[in-house]
Amino acid sequence: MIKTPSQPFEVVAAALTVLFAIPATAYAGECSVARTNKSCTLTIDRTNPLAPPTIQMYSGETVTIIVRNPYYFERYFADYQSGQIAVVPDVGATIISGLLTPLAKAAEFKALLNVTPEKRIDCSPATIQKIPKADVASHADLYRQCFAQFAADARTLYHQLEPFAAPDSRVPGGGPLTVSPQDMDTALQAIAASNAPNIKAVCAIEFELSASIAAAAKDSTDPDLLNLSALSAVADAIAKDLFSYAAHIAELPSWCAYWQPHKTNDDGTVDCRGAQPAPVSLPPIPDPQTGDPKQVTRQVTYNLDALNLLQNSREAVPDPTKKRTLAAITILYGDTRWEPSAGVFFSSLAVRSFAVSPVFTGNTVTDKQITQSVLHPTVVPFAAANYRVSRDFGGRWRTAVYVTGAVGINPNTTSADFAFGPSISWRTLMFSALMHYGHDVRLTQGLTVGESLGAGFSGSAPPTETYWRRAYAVGISVRVPPITGR
Repeated sequence: MIKTPSQPFEVVAAALTVLFAIPATAYAGECSVARTNKSCTLTIDRTNPLAPPTIQMYSGETVTIIVRNPYYFERYFADYQSGQIAVVPDVGATIISGLLTPLAKAAEFKALLNVTPEKRIDCSPATIQKIPKADVASHADLYRQCFAQFAADARTLYHQLEPFAAPDSRVPGGGPLTVSPQDMDTALQAIAASNAPNIKAVCAIEFELSASIAAAAKDSTDPDLLNLSALSAVADAIAKDLFSYAAHIAELPSWCAYWQPHKTNDDGTVDCRGAQPAPVSLPPIPDPQTGDPKQVTRQVTYNLDALNLLQNSREAVPDPTKKRTLAAITILYGDTRWEPSAGVFFSSLAVRSFAVSPVFTGNTVTDKQITQSVLHPTVVPFAAANYRVSRDFGGRWRTAVYVTGAVGINPNTTSADFAFGPSISWRTLMFSALMHYGHDVRLTQGLTVGESLGAGFSGSAPPTETYWRRAYAVGISVRVPPITGR
C-alpha cells in the first residue's frame, strides 16, 4: 500500500508535476555538441550524470535541461554561475564527509568503551527508568554496555542511510541505487519507523540513558558519573544527527506522486502500477540580454544541482551550500558567421606551356616550330574566408551555406590566384563552386602555335606572358570551426 500525500505541500507538488509533465514527443530536439543549435533539449541521466562539452546556440534560442531517472528524494536546480567557469566546492564530498563524521565518532565511541557484549542486553527506556538516581554510579558497567550497544546500532543505521544520503557512493559489498523507488521508499520508512531496530527506537534508548545520567550527575563529583556524562555528550551528538534523518524521512512525499501515470483509488490510496519515472524539466535557459550590439557571443555556465531532502528540510529555502553539483553546463550564445578553411580547388583553367620543337627531315633539322602543351585540371591549393549565409539545415552535424573567398598559389605560374563563390558544409568538410580568377600563359610578339621559326632559331622557348583569365572551379576544403567540433 502506497501512502497518499498527507501535507498541503505534497498535494500542490503532485498537482504541479501532473500539470507540467511534458511528454517526450513534446521536447525540443536534443542539443548537438557538433553544430550550432536552435532551441534544444539537453538530457542528463541522474544515474550517470555526464557534463557535456560547450553547447553553441544561435542568438535568442533557449536550452531546456531534462533530468531523466530522477531520485524521488532529491530536487533539481539549474543554478546560474556568473563570470567564467570557476572551481566550485565539491558539495558531494561535503555531504559524504558530513555523513561519515558522526559515523567516525560512533566508531571511536565504541572503541573508547572497549566493550563488546557477546549478546544484546536490555537497555530499553523502561529498564533505565527503574534505576534510582542514587544508584546510577553503581550501574556504570550497565550504562557503558548500553552506550556500546547504541554505537553499534548507530553504525548499522548510518550504513543503511548512506546510499540515500550519497546516492552515487558505493557501500561495502553493495553498489549504487539500482532498486525501484518503491523499494527505496519502503527501506527509508523502515529505517525511521517506530518499531525496533530503527532510528526512533535506538535514539529513544540513548535519550533515556543521557537523561538518567544527567539527573544523577547533577551537583555530583563521582568519577564514574563524570565519565558517564562525557560518554553521554558524545552519544547525544550522534543521536541528534540520526533523529534529524528520521524527521526528514517523515517529510518526504511518496515516490509515487512523481511518477506517471498514477491514479488515486476509491479508498484514497495511490496506485502506481505501470507508472514510469517522470523526467524533471527545468526552466529553459534563455539567451542573456546584452546592451552591446557588437558583441558576438555570450558564454554562460549553469550548474545542474541536486538538493538531497533526506539531509535537508524541504520546508526551508534551499541553501546553495547544501546542493550537490551533478554537472556543469557551459553554453555559448551567438554564432560567428566567419570561418576559415583550407584545401584545393580543381579549375578548368589549363596548365599551359609553350616550347620550340625541331622538325627533322631524315637526320637533319629543317625547321623549328612553336608547340603548345595543355593539361587539365589546374590544381590550386588555397586558403579561404567563409561567410555563413544560412542556419544549419538540421541533423546532428553542421550543414549550412556559405559565401567563400579564396586565395591560392597557382603552381603553373607561381602567382597568386583568387576564387569566389558559394559553398556548402558537411561536418568539417566544405564543397565549393567557384569562379577562378587565375593566370594563364600566352604567346607574345604576334607568334602563334605551329608557326615556323626557321632552322636557324636558337632559342629554347618562345616569348610568353601571363594574363588574368576566368575559369570555373570546384573546391574541397576543411573548415576551421570557431569552437572545436562545430
